[in-house]
Amino acid sequence: NLTADFTYNTDFAQVEVDEQQVNLTRFTLFFPEKREFFLEGQGIYDFGGASSSASGGGGQGVTPLLFFSRRIGLNQIGTVNRVVPINAGGRLTGKVGRTTIGLLNVYAGDDPTAGGARATDFSVVRVRRDLFRRSSVGLLFTERSVSTAGSGSSESYGVDTTIGLQTNLAINAYVATTRSPNVTDDDVSYRGDFNYNADRYGVELERLVVGTNFNPDVGFLRRAGFQNSSALLRFSPRPRRGHYQAVRRFSYQTDFNYLTNSSGRLETRTLDGLFGIEFQNSDRLTMQYTRSYEYLAAPFLIATGVRIPVGAYAFEEGRATMSLGHQRRVVGPISA
Repeated sequence: NLTADFTYNTDFAQVEVDEQQVNLTRFTLFFPEKREFFLEGQGIYDFGGASSSASGGGGQGVTPLLFFSRRIGLNQIGTVNRVVPINAGGRLTGKVGRTTIGLLNVYAGDDPTAGGARATDFSVVRVRRDLFRRSSVGLLFTERSVSTAGSGSSESYGVDTTIGLQTNLAINAYVATTRSPNVTDDDVSYRGDFNYNADRYGVELERLVVGTNFNPDVGFLRRAGFQNSSALLRFSPRPRRGHYQAVRRFSYQTDFNYLTNSSGRLETRTLDGLFGIEFQNSDRLTMQYTRSYEYLAAPFLIATGVRIPVGAYAFEEGRATMSLGHQRRVVGPISA
């Protein structure tokens, strides 16, 4: 059940271009992988509950991706990605019994026109072992022969686990560290996530820590040097027959997120309250209220001549959304 693929002098000229994004945040934008060679078997390299697929991982807030294939063959200069020629590469993916294996090695050449990119060898090793019915434990190792700092190599090491105790209960956790030139401390990241998602009740608790010097050179990191704690509580009762006959389910939900920097200073805090109604005809009505807090430790330039000064900023937002079900001729959300 193993598949070997090889590539030489690879041409990605036919790959679909990235969708344009306007970045009004302080953090790096996430662009999903679209090159076919890296898309096949992409999920094997998912780590710690985060995914690099278009609909997951990089969009999952601040959880790091230990491996992100767009670091291979692309050299980002500011907001522009320069193509770096891939001279040769190979991979071995598949499953042997209860063990999933993913091995990848790609050699990218040097290109003075791509921001002075130097010839670099990328290596990735992923091994994951299934346990019981819905659990697993895995290891992930990545290396690039020339670090983004420009001297020496850099590596990432991590171990992760998924524990499925019941149909509706899952625990995700990981511990990872990176090794970069001239860095000796504060280069560890870990995460623990408890998720109970039943029909009537839902609870999710998460703790995520990323060291200031944690730098997965073959991964994606939106921000570093922080500690994040979050909690979500949900109550979704279904009314009895004869009461609210047009309603299938109500939903009451609150979500709290608290993020501090490495010195304990509060940087981001959000509190969400949500009330929703799901109707028998598949229409949905959602009312949401959000309170947010952001602290800027340094001035933030969002456009030429437009700079947000250092300070604390608070926001409030309320929204009501009516989503029409697929049984209607006109489908889609209406928000106010």
